[in-house]
Amino acid sequence: MGVGQSKSDDLAVLDENTYEVLSRYTKLKRDDILAWHERFTQQCTGNLKTMNKEQFCKFYKELRPQENVDRLSECVFRAFDLDGDHGISFTEFLIAYISTTEAPLEQKLRYAFNVYDIDKNSSIDRAEIILVLRSMFELLGMSDAPEKYSYEQCADNIMKNLDSNSDERISKEEFIQGLKNDPFLQSLMNPFQHV
Repeated sequence: MGVGQSKSDDLAVLDENTYEVLSRYTKLKRDDILAWHERFTQQCTGNLKTMNKEQFCKFYKELRPQENVDRLSECVFRAFDLDGDHGISFTEFLIAYISTTEAPLEQKLRYAFNVYDIDKNSSIDRAEIILVLRSMFELLGMSDAPEKYSYEQCADNIMKNLDSNSDERISKEEFIQGLKNDPFLQSLMNPFQHV
């Protein structure tokens, strides 16, 4: 905080409605929300209150320093940008981040589904799986795995195991149930598994 600035001055930055929403969804205390807000706004340029993709990817890498999330951070940006405005507000960020780090497995899998649903049509197809698998292999330290097991083969097996109604699309429900029932696929496909 700056000289002469108090926590109540900081609170003015977050209106009471925003604080209430964040408190309800994240279960965080006021001081924790303010600390996250300060950390978030330090990443935003100028007076902007949102992060663009480049700023978010840099910030996300700082939040997960022990992991190789270079490629994955772009997929996570898309999943966290719930309103599709190509920017992430503090509210979007904090709710999504807490949901992917501290929430129960099912909530993490809901966000994981959003990572794969690139075109945001509420289903995942084989091409979307292949695009995200590259990021997941990198995250898991399996970048050389495609020599042994191609992305295409892996995507075929994922479709076979998760597409329970054989319509060549994986719904959110199929994704969540399939990963809950298959620990191997869960460890392969859930970018928030170890967060």
